[in-house]
Amino acid sequence: MAPVHKLACAVALLTAIGLLAVALNTTQDELLEASAAGDLSRVKTLLAAKTNVNAKDQHGYTALIVASSNGYLEVVRALLAEGADVNAEGAGGFTALVWASLNNYPEVVRALLGAGADVHAADGRAWFDAAGSGHPEVVRALLAAGADVNAKAAIGTALMIASQKGSLEVVRVLLAAGADVNAKAFNGETAMSLAKKGGHPEVVQLLEAVASPL
Repeated sequence: MAPVHKLACAVALLTAIGLLAVALNTTQDELLEASAAGDLSRVKTLLAAKTNVNAKDQHGYTALIVASSNGYLEVVRALLAEGADVNAEGAGGFTALVWASLNNYPEVVRALLGAGADVHAADGRAWFDAAGSGHPEVVRALLAAGADVNAKAAIGTALMIASQKGSLEVVRVLLAAGADVNAKAFNGETAMSLAKKGGHPEVVQLLEAVASPL
């Protein structure tokens, strides 16, 4: 084969590979966009075309993460059915479970947990975000999946966080699950002291009803 012909063939091959890569990237981008918009029909079409279900955008987010963040339960189910990595991490190490918990989508949280989502991922961020944001149904789902009711982050336990925010129903859920009302943060604060400082008398009353003398 003449050198010029060989070069032409090589160029043609590289061009074809480049076009294929562009096509693949386009369909992957489309899957992410469709998942973020909750477009179930488009998501199913792209999945049927064997689009990479675990492709990530420039921030590390997958289709499952963006669908979960926006509460699109049926899209989440479709992605999971096609093998989406339920514990894939995006920016900050946040998973689909973290975003669904933060944004208060309990049904999505249950679907993710049912598919094996790690309740302890990102240092338990899903747990602390759910408690701090006042999402009792999400807190219940995470407890059922094995979240440690007395786990402690730098800012304290979930009970401390919920008490400081005045999230009465979350406080009830945590106490019923055995949260330690006398636990102390690194600075000596307790759920009681934080509730008082935050001006949440109903939470204070609830905590006083179960508190043990120190």
